[in-house]
Amino acid sequence: MGKVIVVTGALSGFGALTARALADSENMVYAAIRNIGGRNAKAVAEEMAYAFQRHVELRVVEIDVISVAPVEAAVAQIVEEGRAS
Repeated sequence: MGKVIVVTGALSGFGALTARALADSENMVYAAIRNIGGRNAKAVAEEMAYAFQRHVELRVVEIDVISVAPVEAAVAQIVEEGRAS
């Protein structure tokens, strides 16, 4: 396993492509997406399907980088998952 990487703006475009490419390179990648249970649920499902089909470590974490609290919560989640692995 490579590095643990968080890619913000992973909903679409370069962010999504970057997250997938890094996961394909044997890294643990957290694709940071806003509103994962709402309007972006389809993109989350697509990322999870990609990870399943490719057998890569690509996970989605909800982050809205506009304020500090959601970023801190997401980082705490990532650290906790790392300890559980």
